[in-house]
Amino acid sequence: MKSESTGAKLNLSLAVTGKRGNMHTLDMRVCTADVCDRAELLPGEGERFVFRSFPEGFVPERFVPRLNAVYGKLRARFGGDLRFLIDKNIPSGMGLGGSSALAACMARLWAAEAGETPDAELLLSLGSDVPYMYLGGDARVTGAGECVEELPFTPRKVLVALPEGGVDTAAAYAEYDAMKARGDLPPREGEYFNDLYAPAAKLNPGTARAVAVLRAAGAENVVMTGSGSAVCAFFADGAERDRVRAAAEREVRCTVCDTLPKRR
Repeated sequence: MKSESTGAKLNLSLAVTGKRGNMHTLDMRVCTADVCDRAELLPGEGERFVFRSFPEGFVPERFVPRLNAVYGKLRARFGGDLRFLIDKNIPSGMGLGGSSALAACMARLWAAEAGETPDAELLLSLGSDVPYMYLGGDARVTGAGECVEELPFTPRKVLVALPEGGVDTAAAYAEYDAMKARGDLPPREGEYFNDLYAPAAKLNPGTARAVAVLRAAGAENVVMTGSGSAVCAFFADGAERDRVRAAAEREVRCTVCDTLPKRR
C-alpha cells in the first residue's frame, strides 16, 4: 500500500518577528528528526483513521478532530474520499510538530492520488508547520510558516528531553505577548535561542528544569523546540550525546535521534 512518513521538527532557533493579523510571524532555523509519523492508504470503506500504534499517554480520540479538519480541506481541494492507517510516534504538545506531521503525510498521499502538487497556501491552511514539514531537512522558515528556504544539510546527533506535561501553543504566544508588553522578555543569547522559552517555562516549569539538567550534564547547544515543552541538545558526536544522556535521564525522560536531509 502507498504510505508516507514525516519526521519531527526540531528548532535550532526561533525569533518572533511581529504579527500578521492574529498570527505571529517568525524567523527560525529548523531541522528534521528521524522520529516519524506515518500514514498509509487503506482500501475499501470504513473509518477514515485507523491507529495502528501511538505513544504512551496519547489519546487518539482527542486527535481525530484535528485530522478531520485536515481531511476536509484536502477533500475540498483534491476531491475523493481516502482512508488512512496511522502510526503515531511524535509526541503532541511538545513543540515537535506532532500535530502537523500527519497533515503533511496526508497531503502527500492525497495529492499523489489526484496527480497534483499541493501549493504553499493549501499547506499553510493545514497548519503553520506543515509547509516546512512537507519538505523537511535543514531550512530557514519565515513569515507565518509559508516561506521555507532550504539550507545546507548538517548531520546532527540529538538528545531530546521530554518534561512531564506539554505547553499549549496559544497559551505560550499569549504569555509571550504579555511578557513583551511588560518588558519582561530576556535578551537572546548565542546561536541557539527561542523567544518562546521564557513564556513556556512559566507555563511549564519542567521546561526550565530540562534545560538546567542538560546543561549540568555537559550539553552546550541546548534549545527548546517550538512552543515547548521538549528541549533539544545538538551534538556532532554520538558518543558525547550518549554520555550526556546517561547523566541527564536520571532526572528527565530523554530520547535520542539523528537528523534527516530534505525529501527529494
